[in-house]
Amino acid sequence: MHIRSLLFAFLLILFTFSISLGFGKDMQGCGNDCKSCHRISKEETIKILKSLDPSVEVESVDFSKLKGLYEVVVKKDGKANILYLDFGKSHIVLGRIIDIVNKKDVTRESMEEHNKIDVSKISVKNALVMGNKQGKKKIYIFSDPECPFCTKLHDEVKLLLNEEPDLKVYIILFGLPMHKDAGWKTQSIVCESKKDMDKAIKMLEDSYHKNDVPRIECGKVNYAAENKKLADSLGIGATPTIVFSNGKVVMGAVSKDEIKKNIK
Repeated sequence: MHIRSLLFAFLLILFTFSISLGFGKDMQGCGNDCKSCHRISKEETIKILKSLDPSVEVESVDFSKLKGLYEVVVKKDGKANILYLDFGKSHIVLGRIIDIVNKKDVTRESMEEHNKIDVSKISVKNALVMGNKQGKKKIYIFSDPECPFCTKLHDEVKLLLNEEPDLKVYIILFGLPMHKDAGWKTQSIVCESKKDMDKAIKMLEDSYHKNDVPRIECGKVNYAAENKKLADSLGIGATPTIVFSNGKVVMGAVSKDEIKKNIK
């Protein structure tokens, strides 16, 4: 019994000594706080990325929500994007980070935050209007009359308007190059909106559902071109794109509940 006690005491001293060697005051190690031993400046990030693409602009760099990576916001051709740089500063990771537990696209949320638009720059003179014309809540939808995803979003917006009586929806139409008839359809629908908004909305819905749309001319103004120029100036090149009153941008055919979370 006495020998076993001595052996236990010896092992305890040895183990304690080993720990002190591994985590003494001169030993640099990282605990749960990555910020305590990993850091990178914006200038250092610029130097790394410029070696790969001299035209890229670095907006910001911070710790990502996934340990081991920095989140880098870069800008090219006026549009913000996100990439990831490892703590070793030797690997770039492209793609999305998905939070499995909370079922969230972490990258998308960050991108939406950094791609906000100044809504005061959105001209609505050629926009279609749905919902409450005097509504205080507003959203702006950039759409293409031949875009199938725009059709899905439109159906969701119609459902949402039944739940949100104070919502005013601006629809700004322009044609994507891949849709050969979208240009003249945009022109016809906007022309009609100058006389009869309800009829113009009906024409848009006919186009969404692949029904015939009449060709209408209304002078020398090219509304399709003007709306395309507006979209380009805001960095919007895909449809559907929703801009909320706080400038947040959401792309794609999202659900009415997703829209409702963002309207104010």
